[in-house]
Amino acid sequence: MYPTAEIRWFFQGPIPLEVEAWFQQGAGSVEREPPRTDRYLRLPGSDDLNVKLREGHLEIKLRVGQVNTLRLHEHVSGVVERWHKWSFELAEPAGARTETMSAAGSWIAVRKERRLRTYQVKRGGRVVALTSSEPPAEGCELELSTIDAAGQTWWTLAFEAFGDESALRDNLVLVAKQVLSVRDEPPPFPTDASQGYAAWLSNLDGAEARS
Repeated sequence: MYPTAEIRWFFQGPIPLEVEAWFQQGAGSVEREPPRTDRYLRLPGSDDLNVKLREGHLEIKLRVGQVNTLRLHEHVSGVVERWHKWSFELAEPAGARTETMSAAGSWIAVRKERRLRTYQVKRGGRVVALTSSEPPAEGCELELSTIDAAGQTWWTLAFEAFGDESALRDNLVLVAKQVLSVRDEPPPFPTDASQGYAAWLSNLDGAEARS
């Protein structure tokens, strides 16, 4: 089991140039992941459970806690969610999985292009921007991604803390507030755009199964 705390925003359309420029600022390196397509099980009306197929694994993500609106900056606020994640390697051949998904009629293909910045939280609450993709024991990632699903293009920005479960929320707030304070004025990230992947998928207009 892998616990995390996350605050995430979704917006329709391509990533604005001012968001791209803001994300590139600051110390540390940007890790650009190869594009990939995850397949999510659509669960209408559910915003606390995620089930997806990713690169030969079945991943389950369950929300175990939610915090009221948190203001991180004058223009940045959202809801912090705590999640537990599990990952299971699939023994079924790839062809059989595709056939099963097509027949079930409730899997959605989501193509992602992710960029990540990783921050370590050291003893005493000191935040350090890393230049290596190797994750520390305690820290938080800043993610900026383009996502394509159901014939639509969206983008998402998120802070996701990892490590000791009892310190997740504090580490997320420490990193987010530092990132937002040492750069130029951030673009607006309002509470009404803040939600997890489960809620976003549940409300995605025109979502339909894809093999």
